[in-house]
Amino acid sequence: MKILVALDGKSYSKGIVKEVARLSESTLADVVFLGIQDSESKVSQSLQMVLHEYQQDLYSYFRPDELPYADFSLEKWQKVAKGDWILSARGMKEFTLRIRSGNVAKAVVSVAEEMDCDLVILGCDLKYGCEWDGEMNVPLRIAEDAPCSVLVIKQSGNTHEIVSILDQSEVHQEAMEMVNQLVTLHSAGLKIVGVQEKNEDKKDLIEQRMVELLKYYNDRSVSAWVKVIDSDMVTDYVTTSSQSAIIALWMGGRQSLLKRLFSHSMVDKLLSTSRSSVFILR
Repeated sequence: MKILVALDGKSYSKGIVKEVARLSESTLADVVFLGIQDSESKVSQSLQMVLHEYQQDLYSYFRPDELPYADFSLEKWQKVAKGDWILSARGMKEFTLRIRSGNVAKAVVSVAEEMDCDLVILGCDLKYGCEWDGEMNVPLRIAEDAPCSVLVIKQSGNTHEIVSILDQSEVHQEAMEMVNQLVTLHSAGLKIVGVQEKNEDKKDLIEQRMVELLKYYNDRSVSAWVKVIDSDMVTDYVTTSSQSAIIALWMGGRQSLLKRLFSHSMVDKLLSTSRSSVFILR
């Protein structure tokens, strides 16, 4: 598994490092810390130091004899292209610091594609909704355009419930395992909510998906509560649940019902108004 973490020097970025550490420990993931700068000509020394500080913070959550990553020499940054610098070290697993110039959302999506990441993680400022350095639409654009799953962490600390919303789309094991990791990390309860359109064929398919998921989590000693709701109820259900639970939306296939229901404005509303983190699964 490879996790890409988008970071800047703000408090909402610093606040997610502990959760990233816990997730990287439980999954033994390769990790990439990505910072974005405006200038293409010269790498930002201050951004280098910020990323290095976060890397050291993450390392500190591991016992020294259990740390799967190697240490860095900050003098070994390499320029791989115009406006693109990288520093990497490999222990049992690989840890990479990367700085890219340009638009934040485009850079995050591009690096996720280039490095074949499984998960993008970022925080956001909750003062006026879900901002990144004063821009409201950065988390939204990353959530919509990333080629992999995206976790937007909106507050630190444990959440007591994960609400997983799915439709008839195929459910990939990698996404199921990501939900399992969140449940374990937060010692949270799991609700699996199937969304159906009002025809019998789709009802049979969504019920089959629910049985598959229930068996998967029961086999891993995760107790799950299941429910099926009609598509016209889903937006209200998600809005209510998001005030206290992490919402995991399975938006995988081309025919995804949730993709149709959760338009640009609905995903934006969920990111802006929910109190808890939002997980877009692909």
